[in-house]
Amino acid sequence: MKFIQSITIIISSILLCFCSNKHNTSIDNNSRTIIDFTNRTVQVPDTVARVVCIRPGCIKLVIMAGGINHISGIEDTEKGKLKFIHTIAYPELLEKEVIGPRFGGDNELIYSNHPDVIFMSTTTAEAADALQAKLNIPVIVIEGGDFGSNYWKFCKSMGIIGNVLGTTQQVDTLLSYINNEKIELNTMTSGLDKVNAYIGAITYKGERDLTATDPYYSSLQFINVHNVASEIDSSIVSPITGTFIDYEQIIKWNPDFIFVDRGGVAKADECFKNKPQLNNLLKAYRNSDIYVVWPYNGYHHNYDVLLLNAWYMAKCIYPSKFKDVSMRNKGNELFTMFYGKPIYDELCNEWSKYQQLDYQSKNINKTEWHSLNE
Repeated sequence: MKFIQSITIIISSILLCFCSNKHNTSIDNNSRTIIDFTNRTVQVPDTVARVVCIRPGCIKLVIMAGGINHISGIEDTEKGKLKFIHTIAYPELLEKEVIGPRFGGDNELIYSNHPDVIFMSTTTAEAADALQAKLNIPVIVIEGGDFGSNYWKFCKSMGIIGNVLGTTQQVDTLLSYINNEKIELNTMTSGLDKVNAYIGAITYKGERDLTATDPYYSSLQFINVHNVASEIDSSIVSPITGTFIDYEQIIKWNPDFIFVDRGGVAKADECFKNKPQLNNLLKAYRNSDIYVVWPYNGYHHNYDVLLLNAWYMAKCIYPSKFKDVSMRNKGNELFTMFYGKPIYDELCNEWSKYQQLDYQSKNINKTEWHSLNE
């Protein structure tokens, strides 16, 4: 048995060493040049039918760019306990071949999947060159960025994917929609009374309590609401390892509204229950202005959720201005633009509806604040 395993490993290694012939022939005869996110010049086939996506957020970007029918394999994390929006929209993804573990897959499994192109995120040009040389399959680097100061990274990467897959029209339509949404939110909230808000329980490699925050939370920026955490010293801010503060700092800021990320709502609830005397110093606690928003962080960034959260936050803060906005209608509109499917109800089943945490009535997770306008 050990002899057979050894022979298998040797054969696999030989295949990896000599895999260049098949791929190089097709690319040399019918190829085009793509400049990836790191400014690498990569030759890809004129027609790209099969792609795999490795490392955090990569597959989500490709799907949003119209690449669902091109994906030929998935990292094993897609089949884990944590469900992602794109696998809820396209459950058939879970039937694809597994190309290895999260954060990069497995070289042999990637090669045996026979992709025309490998998309790779959160990496370096050197690492992409090394993988491309190893497998002799074009590797295109993309980066998701965010919907704030790094929105240009998102746009650039979506454009690259569109060029590779021939889905530039779909990309342009989505980017136009996002920009129009941001303009509409800004227009509707400009000139309104200024309020302060705090977002807590942000997921960073697992559930976190109320002290985990994001000073650059895009949803608050979209609606011109001051994020009290933006005052934090930038030296302690990290989108990778997380940004954490002391609970007493929240008391000091005393925000008008507190929003809790669904991913950490259980731990945030513990914070409120274990600190009753401190909580009463919070106007948001006394006024029942504590609301749960959907999660945006967890191996893949939920850019779509950031937009939808902005609409919900606006409804909470400016109820009369946004009273006619139905979260269900807006959600279905938004997810149709991002994924081609109106999956708001499915996501409600996964995360529950947007909710208010009303500790004054002793009714945690009460019927959602705007239920009549769903």
